[in-house]
Amino acid sequence: MPKVLTDQQIKFYHEKGYLAPFEGIDAHAAAAMCEDLDAFERDEGMPASEIIVKAHLCFRRSYEFSRHPKILDVVEDLIGPDIYVLSSRFWMKPGKDGTFVSWHQDSAYFGLEPNELVTVWLALTDSEPENGCLKVIPGTHRGKIYSHVETFDKKNLLARGQSIKVIDSSDAVDLVLRAGQFSCHHERIVHGSDANDTDDIRIGLGLFYFPAHVRSTIGRRPASLVRGVDKYGHWDADPVPSVDRDADVYAHVKAAGERYTDPQYDQESAREKVTT
Repeated sequence: MPKVLTDQQIKFYHEKGYLAPFEGIDAHAAAAMCEDLDAFERDEGMPASEIIVKAHLCFRRSYEFSRHPKILDVVEDLIGPDIYVLSSRFWMKPGKDGTFVSWHQDSAYFGLEPNELVTVWLALTDSEPENGCLKVIPGTHRGKIYSHVETFDKKNLLARGQSIKVIDSSDAVDLVLRAGQFSCHHERIVHGSDANDTDDIRIGLGLFYFPAHVRSTIGRRPASLVRGVDKYGHWDADPVPSVDRDADVYAHVKAAGERYTDPQYDQESAREKVTT
C-alpha cells in the first residue's frame, strides 16, 4: 500500500512519466542552502553548478536533503522501499545569462539497467516558465532511447551538451515549483529547460534515485543507500561528509566528475548490459 501517493498518482506517473508538485523542505532551509552555495562560490571561485556529479555530498545540508523523509516517501511509492541515491547536481541559471538545458533523456548517460531511476528536482528558489523551469514531454519515457548529439555548447548546462536533435515538443509541460517544493520524473522521459529571462537567479537540486536491484552497465560504481536494505550488492558506498567540503569527500566527487565528462565515455558504452 502506498505511503503518501494515491493509486491515481502512481498510475499517472507510469503513464505520463512525471509528478508535481510536492511539498519538500521548508522555505528557510531552501534559502539557507542558497547561502551555502554563495559561500562556496566565494571560497572556490566557481559556482557549485560546475560540480557535475554527486554535488549533494559537498554540503551537509544537501546531504540531509537527499535523505529527507518527505522526498523518500514519494520515491518509495514509485520504486519500492530499498533506495539508493546515485548522484546529484545543482542547476543554477543566473538571470538573463542565456544558459539552458537541451532536450535529453537521463537514461542515455546514466548507465543503469533496468531503467527505473527517478529524478527528484528540488526547487531552492521559485521555478517558473519565466526563469526557465524544468519542462517534460509526457509519455516519452515509454518510447525509445533517443540518439544524443554531444554539442559541448557553453550555454548548455549539461556537461557534454547532449541534445536530441529532432523532437516534437508541442505538448511539453512546465513543472512550476515554489522554493522547497519538488517534482519527480522518470529517467527516460525527454526533458529540458529554457533560459532564465528574469533578473534573478533560478536554483534547483537534482537528486537521482534508483531501487537497489538496479545494476550499473559501465562497471562497478559507488552510490548511497538512503532507505531500506541492499540484498544485491551491486554498488559500493559513497563516503559520508562530516562537514561542508570535506576534503576526502570533495576529492571523491571531483574524480567522479572527471570520469563523467571524459570524452571517451559515450552513450553506447552506457547502454551496454552487464553480463554475469
